[in-house]
Amino acid sequence: MATMNLKLKAGLLAGVLAVTASTGCSEDADTGSEEHDDHDDDHDDDHDDDHDDDHDDDHDDHNHDNELITTVTLTFTSEDGDAVTASFRDLDGDGGASGTTENLVLAPETTYSVRLELLNELEDDTEDVTEEIAEEAEEHFVFLYGPNVSGPSSDGDGFLVHEFDDLESDYTENVVGEDLPVGIASIVTTNTAGDGRLSVAVRHLPPLNGAPQKLSDLPDAFARDEAIAGSNDVDVTFEVSVE
Repeated sequence: MATMNLKLKAGLLAGVLAVTASTGCSEDADTGSEEHDDHDDDHDDDHDDDHDDDHDDDHDDHNHDNELITTVTLTFTSEDGDAVTASFRDLDGDGGASGTTENLVLAPETTYSVRLELLNELEDDTEDVTEEIAEEAEEHFVFLYGPNVSGPSSDGDGFLVHEFDDLESDYTENVVGEDLPVGIASIVTTNTAGDGRLSVAVRHLPPLNGAPQKLSDLPDAFARDEAIAGSNDVDVTFEVSVE
């Protein structure tokens, strides 16, 4: 009987240890999943989730370097000097109420010089983020894209045609690599009358391990929906009517 009791106690002890080990693994797995979810949540973008998902990459550790932008303004000036302006505003920043976006109304078969203005209006004195982007021209690319936009960073249907109209050396000394476009200044040409969409993504590309991440092939990779380096400072979409 003593031998049987010892065997029974040993069996019960083994069972308890097995249950404890199983529970411990489950808790570890849950913790890892929660940490991964938290990491993903940190890098959500409220402006264009689908497009950002296509362009996410492994460089999210640079998100702390992103500029705080509450206001994005596009000014289209035709060759005749007529100007059209539209703005996106999110004056309470991320996590508050949704921002508001004005529609663009452009003329058909017209070439416009386009100027981008970026502001942080959460500061007591409004901060001109465009100046910061210009000072860090070698670390930023502005992509104009969308299903109706054709150009260096978009393979849309050509309702709107985009070209870069600036270089890093227009704003600052070109120190690293090629003298690449920035996108603060652009040219957009409209075609026939109709309605479409124009999105603006300001991509922040700080050096990684001392090597530049802003490279000449990034607009083309962006147009193909490939994952690229960096992270978005802002990504907003404007409704466009050509009439």
